[in-house]
Amino acid sequence: MTECNRCLFTDDFAEIGEHQCEYCDIHDSLEEQSKPHEIDKMIQKIDKKGGLKKYNCIMGISGGLDSSTLLYTAVKKWHLRPLVIHFDNGWNNEQAQSNMNNLIERLNVDAIIYKVNAKEYDDLNKSFLMSGTPDCDIPNDIAMTKLMYETAHKYNIKYILNGHCFRTEGSTPKGWTYMDAKYIKSVYKRFTNKELINYPLFTFFDQIFYAMRGIKNVRPFHYMFISQRKRLEDEMKEFISWQDYGGKHCENIYTEFIGSYVLPKYFKIDKSIVYLSAQVRSNQISKRRAKQIFKEISIFDKKKMKNFKQYDDLIKKNFKLQRYDFDRYDFAKYKAFIWILYKLKVVPYTFYKKYCF
Repeated sequence: MTECNRCLFTDDFAEIGEHQCEYCDIHDSLEEQSKPHEIDKMIQKIDKKGGLKKYNCIMGISGGLDSSTLLYTAVKKWHLRPLVIHFDNGWNNEQAQSNMNNLIERLNVDAIIYKVNAKEYDDLNKSFLMSGTPDCDIPNDIAMTKLMYETAHKYNIKYILNGHCFRTEGSTPKGWTYMDAKYIKSVYKRFTNKELINYPLFTFFDQIFYAMRGIKNVRPFHYMFISQRKRLEDEMKEFISWQDYGGKHCENIYTEFIGSYVLPKYFKIDKSIVYLSAQVRSNQISKRRAKQIFKEISIFDKKKMKNFKQYDDLIKKNFKLQRYDFDRYDFAKYKAFIWILYKLKVVPYTFYKKYCF
């Protein structure tokens, strides 16, 4: 395998150019677009658009470090008035949930908790485990996206705050995930012979609908220096006596199960390479140090899942690499239109770059 000159990515899942890989190119493009001094302008726009309404922005919270730091910053530093939503899919880490509840209470913000249809969600999870595709947890992300936009529209809120940061989280290779509601429905129908009825899906039509209503999705951490972000994390932790819940994306047990067990064992994918490469690109750690960390083995604690054996046996019985042999959108056909959606801040730049070329 050929390795990128700059980060840890290799040519088995990324295109490697003469100087660096395609995801380093995306990183550099985002650096050009995300100037730290512009964060004040963004806050002013949110404040102005919100006017005298009770809420001038909306954001999701999982109990994870990113969303918790963003909520703390939005209220205590930017003096915004967020409506907070949480998607409870039944797999919350208890410690992360405790952190989340403490933060919501201490900040005195309004929060809406959305529950999932347990039977349908379990069938959807099992369908993905049988599908032979590596993005077994993607339904959770796309449901959260739909709930954010749907709630923003209901309360006439024009700005959604997103806690993602390309400097710390990077961008997941397209070959590992496919953000597509049509594809999710296709996987579910193939393995259940039923249609999804209750599950919230963010469709291509939804993207158009909410763009026409002027709802924007912004990522404030893109406009912030890493050192500034770290100070805010430390402040937030002290503010609620933060307790560690286990690591990156471990605030949800099912997400941890997929990332720490299913992907490494069955797909030979370790997502830590994405986060480490992001830190290398943004000069937080050296490439040499990133490689040392990457070699450290992370083991999933099977005791966290009372039905671990049931899920694991399901994969063993049905596993066959199919990747994306399901009905899905060909986003490249809508390249020009998705570019417009990106400029309107409905979809992120990474979506446009990964799915339209």
